[in-house]
Amino acid sequence: MPLRTRDLVAKGFFSQQKLDDAQRLLDTARSALESARVQSASNQASGIEPAMAASRVAQAEAAVEVATARLARLQITSPVDAVVLARNVEPGSMAQPGRTLLALAAQGNTRIDAAVDEKHLRLLTPGMAAQAVADAFPGQRFDAKLYYVSPAVDPQRGTVDVRLEVPKPPAFLKPDMTVSVELLAGSKKDALVLPSSSVRDADREKPWVLALQQGRAVRVPVRLGLRGIGSVEILEGLKEGDEAIPQTEKALPGDRVRRGPTLAPEKGMEVPSFISR
Repeated sequence: MPLRTRDLVAKGFFSQQKLDDAQRLLDTARSALESARVQSASNQASGIEPAMAASRVAQAEAAVEVATARLARLQITSPVDAVVLARNVEPGSMAQPGRTLLALAAQGNTRIDAAVDEKHLRLLTPGMAAQAVADAFPGQRFDAKLYYVSPAVDPQRGTVDVRLEVPKPPAFLKPDMTVSVELLAGSKKDALVLPSSSVRDADREKPWVLALQQGRAVRVPVRLGLRGIGSVEILEGLKEGDEAIPQTEKALPGDRVRRGPTLAPEKGMEVPSFISR
């Protein structure tokens, strides 16, 4: 308060009430000025207000990231593009560890998973040509190529797992279809070939064939060579023109039989379609 004003109050020209009101207004104005200065300083780039605002933004962004992570944990997505073959749960169901939710077939190149007897492991080479035939379409073969051989052998089955790619899959091929695969480890022209159905104990040490000789069924030991889908090469034991009795017939060694119509001539080997005692 100016000294002159105080003197006027002391001499009775101004009342004490007016002096107090003036002092209060002055203090209020000074407080407002100081507040305005503090606020102005805090709004500067180096002030506390922008720092607090930036802190609140950072907290909000962190909360969004946490919520997004929690949401992602509640969503189950396939690691690859695929077609759903079977669905074992309903939308909204609780997923339990170890429970199969969906059976998927990955989209992309068609492949065949097969198991090969370990005794043929030395013949398996990536890039080897192959032919396959589906059990549901036995007359329609298609090409395949070996591209993977498992580094380990299954000790229980005595097999090695392989994978083959199918460059041009036929339209009828479906996921999980059963197919037979013929790996072309070698080829031979003018080989003596017999249908596999006519060879007995083909996977054992001493395979044999029930041949038709002079009206009787005769057991003939044979030595086998290359094998294919439904056919096998005969190296020893038979010659071109011999007749073999398929396993589907009920003839036994020593039985007297008569020849029926030829089932399927196969490079010099004739297979009668019906043998009667």
